[in-house]
Amino acid sequence: MNKKLIISLSITFSIIAVVLILFWTLFGLSVVSVEYHSTRKNLVDVSDDEIVSAGQFNLGACVLFEGKNKSIQNINNFVSQNKNFAYLKILNIETVFPNKFVIHVMEREELFAVENDGQVYVCDRDFRVLRITDSCESAIKLKGLDIENKDINEGDFLNIKQKFMLNFFSVMLQNNRDLAEQLGKFSEINITPYKQEINQNEYYSMRILTKQGRTFIVNNPDFAFLNKIQKMFAIESALYGQNFDEAGNILDKNGNVIYVTKNVSGEYVECSDSEPDKIQLSLSLLSHCAIKIDNLILDEHINRSENDIYYSFLEL
Repeated sequence: MNKKLIISLSITFSIIAVVLILFWTLFGLSVVSVEYHSTRKNLVDVSDDEIVSAGQFNLGACVLFEGKNKSIQNINNFVSQNKNFAYLKILNIETVFPNKFVIHVMEREELFAVENDGQVYVCDRDFRVLRITDSCESAIKLKGLDIENKDINEGDFLNIKQKFMLNFFSVMLQNNRDLAEQLGKFSEINITPYKQEINQNEYYSMRILTKQGRTFIVNNPDFAFLNKIQKMFAIESALYGQNFDEAGNILDKNGNVIYVTKNVSGEYVECSDSEPDKIQLSLSLLSHCAIKIDNLILDEHINRSENDIYYSFLEL
């Protein structure tokens, strides 16, 4: 081996050694802190030190190569030792160069009270079980949910069959209904399966009860869920926000009476005043009906879009 090659190799190994030393000194993890992005109402008994300790971070490891997902999982699993950890949501773990991790967290908020086998699982929007109780009046009662978990403990995520419910919060948020408005408006949601008579396909139906005593039925929320909820709010605003004549009939924006007629399915649908079987849509009739939002028949031979939805009034 000639002298030049030996010198080149020596220089190369020296550079590699210096780089490795820098990685494990300059970039060696030495500080882990916690930053909150919400209130801490249910996290008052959870300390920053406890969160950091639960993450089991490998101090001294290079921040460039240290995996964060395992630490997030460790923190989530710590609920077995501290039930308040169920309310802790890890947004992400940020790397702050040269040698620091910041755990960004927020408090999970109660949204659903899932009734199942005599117990109530109080869950957040992600269906993480925050607590288990006999009853809960502060959250939206949710019935008919198919839960596939066997043994359920606080901190577990419910594995639900009706996946569209995982989008419920975001769909409402996109319709300008934040958590407080959702909790203030809805009292109960009941999910039931049904079979479409024409194509015999099976879908789910959501019966939504409001604290104002109104009932909405949203069929097949797996299809055009956002558009259906948008139409639901639009129809509610259009009907209950309109004027009424002395007889209690609902008037449209032009001051004309709104007429409905019964279709072959026994539902009331809007019609013109020239229909022979027309009925005036009154506040009394509306109070005995649910506002139903559905889509046109889905068939593999028909090209449907998410705008192919309609509403009707279904007698309760």
